[in-house]
Amino acid sequence: MKKLIFLNLFFLSLSSVILAADTNTNIKKMQLALDKNNPESVEEIYDNNEEDLSKNWMALERLALSFERRNKFKEAVNVYRKLVSPFNLAAHKAIIDSNAQKVPENLYSGNKLPYYYYKLAFLNAQLFATSHKFVPETERTKFKKNAEGYLLLLKKVNADENDLKLVNDLILEKIKVEDQMAYKKSWYVLFDFISWQDRVYLVDNVTGTKSPLLSTAIGSSIGLGKKWSNAKYEFNIEGMYSMATSTISNIADGPTYQQSSVPVKSIILGPGMYYKAFSDKVFVGLQLPVSIRTGSWLAPDGYSLQDLKQTGAGYFFQVKFAVSGIFIQTRLGKIFPNPASHWSIGALYDF
Repeated sequence: MKKLIFLNLFFLSLSSVILAADTNTNIKKMQLALDKNNPESVEEIYDNNEEDLSKNWMALERLALSFERRNKFKEAVNVYRKLVSPFNLAAHKAIIDSNAQKVPENLYSGNKLPYYYYKLAFLNAQLFATSHKFVPETERTKFKKNAEGYLLLLKKVNADENDLKLVNDLILEKIKVEDQMAYKKSWYVLFDFISWQDRVYLVDNVTGTKSPLLSTAIGSSIGLGKKWSNAKYEFNIEGMYSMATSTISNIADGPTYQQSSVPVKSIILGPGMYYKAFSDKVFVGLQLPVSIRTGSWLAPDGYSLQDLKQTGAGYFFQVKFAVSGIFIQTRLGKIFPNPASHWSIGALYDF
């Protein structure tokens, strides 16, 4: 009986030695794969020997590093959390439960908790910093809170100030970028000097012959708009009311016709957009206007005028510059069916 017990203990000890040797060999292979910049092999070695390697902190550290090198931050976080708990559970719990700003050094001098805390703070900050708008808000908030939580633990274990600053700067930079890219709403008024041309037809009441007339209108406009803007883009919708005077005459063979100082009114509505192309003060963009115009031209005896009221649509290329709290804006484009360009220059004021 004693001999049987002895043999069992001998083979058990021998198995432990062989297992330890295999574990050390696999850890060396993992390190070699990292040295050769082949992190995929690290995970493969671990997966093939997970039962043994999952119980060894050196193997887990190398697995975490392999994930980091492939930007698999979530997987790296999960491994570092295992290194904190259960491998260093008692010390970790004592640090968390302590209300002191700096915990006694003996709680972390014999382990690698400061290193793991830094990795967890940095990787969660990276996850937050690299998150995009399609990442659920709850998950993004979790990354940020986790990073801030490990930052507090780092302060307790007297971490290097540069490490703390690096993690904190990552979080603050992401918050700053998100604030810049968030769309903010505001209203604005605009005042423009405006010029455009209209096509009107003089119609012979007897023969029905149409003679084209060209009206050149010059005047001013006032408008109101609402915009949604961030650090790069601006979208808006606005309406403008214009009052102008028109000079009109025939442009082809036919009856002589001419009038000047004729009142013309128009309403222009439409959406638009801008892009900050060169700096925060220079915007270029496009507007898609719809126009309703009326003119008070008079027809001579025996004739009538066609298109006294006209509805059209078109496009404006637009540029604006920020100058001392206001914007100077100019536009050039066409409103169909008018034959020529539509031009304006003016000022916008946000309120």
